[in-house]
Amino acid sequence: RKVKKMKRDEMARVNLLVERAMAADPRLKREKERAAKEKREKEEKKLKAEKERAARERAEREKVEAEMAKKKAEEESKKKDAKKIKEQQKKQLRKAKQLFRKLTMSAYQAANPNDSSVGNDAVWDDLEKMNDDIELLCDKLSVMELTSLNDILGGPEAVEEGSNTSVCVEALAEVKQCAVETAAGAERQSLQAIQQRNQARKEAAEKAREAKLSRASSPWTKEELAALAKAVKKYPPGGSNRWDAIALFVNNLCKLPDPRTKEECIEKYNQIASSAAPPSAAPAAEGGSGAGEKANGGNEEAWTEEQDALLQEMLRKYPAEMDKNERWKAIAKGVPGRTKKECVQRFKAIREAVRQGKN
Repeated sequence: RKVKKMKRDEMARVNLLVERAMAADPRLKREKERAAKEKREKEEKKLKAEKERAARERAEREKVEAEMAKKKAEEESKKKDAKKIKEQQKKQLRKAKQLFRKLTMSAYQAANPNDSSVGNDAVWDDLEKMNDDIELLCDKLSVMELTSLNDILGGPEAVEEGSNTSVCVEALAEVKQCAVETAAGAERQSLQAIQQRNQARKEAAEKAREAKLSRASSPWTKEELAALAKAVKKYPPGGSNRWDAIALFVNNLCKLPDPRTKEECIEKYNQIASSAAPPSAAPAAEGGSGAGEKANGGNEEAWTEEQDALLQEMLRKYPAEMDKNERWKAIAKGVPGRTKKECVQRFKAIREAVRQGKN
C-alpha cells in the first residue's frame, strides 16, 4: 500500500510539473492563442456570412413585395381607368341617343306639322313606326355611328333654344335607310343562329339514330320487361322526369352492363301499349308500331316520343278535377297533330298496359 501511495504521489507531482512547464512554455501559449484567434475569426466570419445572407434575402423579399405592390397598383389603376372610360362611353352613348331621339322627333314634326294627316311623300307612315326604327338604331349603333347621324340631322345646335340652325328634314330618308339596313343585318344574324341550331339538332338526331341502330341487336330480356312493367306501375304519368326514373329503376334492378336509356324504355313501352290498345285504337298494320287513329279518315299514325311527352305534360297541367270534356279539349290543344279522341284513347291504352304489366 505504501508503494502504491508513493507511486500515485509521484505521478501527481510529474503531472503538476508537466502542466507548469506547458503553462510556462511560450510556444504552447502562442499556439493556444493562435487556435483561439482562428476559432474566433471563423465564428465571426460565419456570423458575418449569415448576416449578409439574411440581408440579401430581406432585400430580395422587399424587392418582390415592392414589385407585387407596384403591379397591383398598376392593375388597380388600369381597372379604374377602364371603368372610368367605360362610364364615359356609356355617358356619351346615352347623350348621343337622347340627342338622336330629339333630332329625329324635331325633323318628323317639321316634315309633318299635322301628325293626323301624313303626306304621301312622308318617310314613315306614322309616328309609331318611326319610333320603332329609332329605338332599333339606338340599340344597335355605336356612339360614332349615332354621332354621324346626329351631325347629318343638324347636330346639337338644331335643338337648342334660340339657335338659328334648323334640323335637316331631308336626312330622315338616310335615317330610314340606315334602319332598314340594320334590321336586315340583325335578321341575317338571327337566321344564321337558327340554321346553326337546326344543324346541331340534325347532328344530335343522327347520333341518336346510330345509337338506336347499334342497340337493335340487343333485345329486351324477360327480366328487363318485368322491370319495365314494375317501373311503369311505380312511376305513373304526371310525375316529373318520369322516364328518367323508369330507366334508372330498370338499370338498377337488372344490373345491366350496357344500361338502357329513357328513349329505349319509351320505345319499348310504346310497342307494348300499342299491342295492348283496343281494336278501335290499335293499328292493323303488320309493324304494330302505331298507337292512334285519325278520327276523320281512319289513317293510322304512330305516336312519337315528343307527343307522348306532351301528353304527359298536359296531364300534369290539367288535373282530373276539371270538367272532363274541357280537360281533354285543353290537353288535345297542347298535343299538336292529335285530336281529343286520340289523346283519350292513348291515355286508356297506356293505362291498360300499366295494369296488365305486359312482358
